[in-house]
Amino acid sequence: MKDMASTSIESFYSEDIDSTKDLPQKQKQVLKACLELFASKGFEATTTADIAKKAGVSQGTVYKRFNTKEQLLQAVVQPLFSKTIPRAAKEFSYDINHFQYDNLAEFLKPTLRNRLTFATENKQIIKILFMQAISDPQLLAELVKSVKSVLTNTIPKVIDKLKEEHLLVDWDTARIMEYVLSIGAGYGAQIVLFDRKLDLDTVIDQAVEFLVKGLSPEK
Repeated sequence: MKDMASTSIESFYSEDIDSTKDLPQKQKQVLKACLELFASKGFEATTTADIAKKAGVSQGTVYKRFNTKEQLLQAVVQPLFSKTIPRAAKEFSYDINHFQYDNLAEFLKPTLRNRLTFATENKQIIKILFMQAISDPQLLAELVKSVKSVLTNTIPKVIDKLKEEHLLVDWDTARIMEYVLSIGAGYGAQIVLFDRKLDLDTVIDQAVEFLVKGLSPEK
């Protein structure tokens, strides 16, 4: 069984920055270095000296464009919200629509593993995105727009297909989606917001067992 793709946010971001034609090369280097350092060290622990060294530029070059680290953060997150997150959401939508499965567990297990692995590998960046979104209505709107198609189009279609194939209980689609998303989001929050190191094999097996027992049609 082929696994779903899970391209890192850093990889998508690097491509997005490189393809932005109106950015000077040194500024591209600074933005990519920032994201890499924020992802590995966290925003607070990253210094402008770290950024300059990683980007291969002088600290003066960094300060010439950005007066403070907060201004740097704003410059970093804008492409994340406008370009990178929509691409990540599109990748997940494509995979979930084309994934092959024969029963409910075969659908749930790789889907949960894909999203929790994504949360684990990108937790510092996701944390930054979350904190910026809740303090900036415009960024929050962009984030909601990015995931809206997955929540209102892709996942409901998959649920309806599972119901048609009699692999899922014939309940209201929104009700089923709420249960599944609550489980996934609950574990995701533990990983991203509370820095819990989860045994993914164990929590995924337990979550799938719980959902299959609750959502399988009666025989």
